[in-house]
Amino acid sequence: MTRVSMVLIERLLALRRRKNREEVAGRAAEVIAHVLFDVGVDRFMNGSMLLDRQFRLRFYAVLPLGADERLAAIALRDLPEAQAMRACMADVAFDAVVVAHHTQDLTDGLMRELLACSAELRALPALRVDHVFALR
Repeated sequence: MTRVSMVLIERLLALRRRKNREEVAGRAAEVIAHVLFDVGVDRFMNGSMLLDRQFRLRFYAVLPLGADERLAAIALRDLPEAQAMRACMADVAFDAVVVAHHTQDLTDGLMRELLACSAELRALPALRVDHVFALR
């Protein structure tokens, strides 16, 4: 096969872009900030984050029974970053600045635990890689 044929075949087979860990972490930060404002700190800290087979993150106050699609589930109260956030929020007003300050640390801690629990997540590329093929 010629190089042009190989490029065309690869493009046809790669129509669906594969997720990466950076996207999962970005979604985790979005979910954390959104849920904190929706349910409050205490309910959030007593909940769990679930990663499903499509690499979607969801918050659950109580994990559903029989979640076969689950790759990993992390109880937020077990994360040291969550404990630090809770301690800080007890002393200051709950607002966007405080949440934004702690969201990245909490996201990093959540991703650390998700990666430890899920071989499928570890198998994803760390960053999005766009392949640009130059036809010669």
